[in-house]
Amino acid sequence: MKLAARLLPLVALLSAPASAAEPPSPQQIRAFLAEYGTCVVKREPELAQKSVLSGASFSRDSAEGKRLMQRECLNEELLRNMADGFAGRLRMRFDEDTYRGVIAEALIGKTGSEVNQTALPAIPALSYEEPRPLRMVDRDGQAIPEESLARQRLAIARKTQAMLMGKLGECVVRADPAQSRAVMATAIDTPAELQALNALGPTLGQCVKAGETVALDRVSVRGALAIAYYRLSQAKPSGAIQ
Repeated sequence: MKLAARLLPLVALLSAPASAAEPPSPQQIRAFLAEYGTCVVKREPELAQKSVLSGASFSRDSAEGKRLMQRECLNEELLRNMADGFAGRLRMRFDEDTYRGVIAEALIGKTGSEVNQTALPAIPALSYEEPRPLRMVDRDGQAIPEESLARQRLAIARKTQAMLMGKLGECVVRADPAQSRAVMATAIDTPAELQALNALGPTLGQCVKAGETVALDRVSVRGALAIAYYRLSQAKPSGAIQ
């Protein structure tokens, strides 16, 4: 299995006026994400760790989300296309696991976290948030409108994809922790990165279960590896004293 150079399928780029400059390139987006992860780990180390290990809200309506999405860590020029950067009203949105992936990688880089390959067999399987089943009726027993059902289906699909990518990352890291770590030692958007990821091709193929469909590209795979690697590096073997 070889990875294509396709980047960021989960980024939503809203329309910009015809007079706007060219939108940020995939390379600029990845550079922004890497800078964001480093900034959050530096400014909010405990919350950054929580966001990867036990979940933290990225919603700007929550106290945690405001800290995780603080302006000091967001490249306003790139996100908002200021006059001296990208003109127009372009906006970028990322799924939460994209943010978690770059935060996890920044944590690994800062702390030098290493997965103990000898202890891996004794570390229980990681847990994942599963999508809620589709609700066809509301609390009053009334049929839910099709428009609301469509939104539910979209949310379920996104949650299912996130869960599958999480389990894929864990499977790959458990099978080849050294090569998984080697991926994170490469600079983004380089031939070395693609070579390191493609070296995991056979393992990735073995870890995708029959009947599952997952979208694989450099960003999603690297993020899934980083999240799984950091979680496993912090996990305790069964029977170990906490």
